[in-house]
Amino acid sequence: MAKYMALFDVDTSRLSDDPKMRKAQLLGAEELVAQKLKEGVLKEWGSFAGELRGYMIFEGSAVDLHAITALWVPVVKFTTREVLTIDEINKVTKALPE
Repeated sequence: MAKYMALFDVDTSRLSDDPKMRKAQLLGAEELVAQKLKEGVLKEWGSFAGELRGYMIFEGSAVDLHAITALWVPVVKFTTREVLTIDEINKVTKALPE
């Protein structure tokens, strides 16, 4: 199973200008995040202080990653990277020719 880090940016042009509606939009997105964390779909989620940007950690297939990020489109834009554990990196390093 692959592990991914997805950096996200909230597209503020997609948020309502009405403060009440904007609050509802943000709370809805936060509720979805909390639900996916509780279900174990997301391993970690965090926001950068003072910004509408952050990251999430996800484990699964590329198709699963596409499905989870699609939940926030078009309000959130993602940049994703597959990450390797130290054990995976160490295995590759040990296999290098001498």
